[in-house]
Amino acid sequence: MIAIPLTAFLLVAAVLFAIGLYAIIAQRTAVMVLMGIELLLNATGLNLVAFWRFTAPQDYSGQIFVIIIVTIGAIEMAIGLAIMMLLYRRHQTVQVDKYKALKG
Repeated sequence: MIAIPLTAFLLVAAVLFAIGLYAIIAQRTAVMVLMGIELLLNATGLNLVAFWRFTAPQDYSGQIFVIIIVTIGAIEMAIGLAIMMLLYRRHQTVQVDKYKALKG
């Protein structure tokens, strides 16, 4: 069995994080922003699993944290999509720049 080095996992996680950050900054639709946030959470989970695997594989705390992160991501996506559906019904657009009432 070929052992994959830690740097490979960290590189993939960094690429996922960069794509997610780009999706949050560059995209103007609310669904793409939510998908970018989801990519950020997945990159964090990949980092946790990689460090867990290479530092303390006998301890399952890394996997527990990843399960918590995935659960929080699912809840965030469900609530975010519900809010976006309500905003779409009210304003008839999914462009986040058009929501002037949400600005402080």
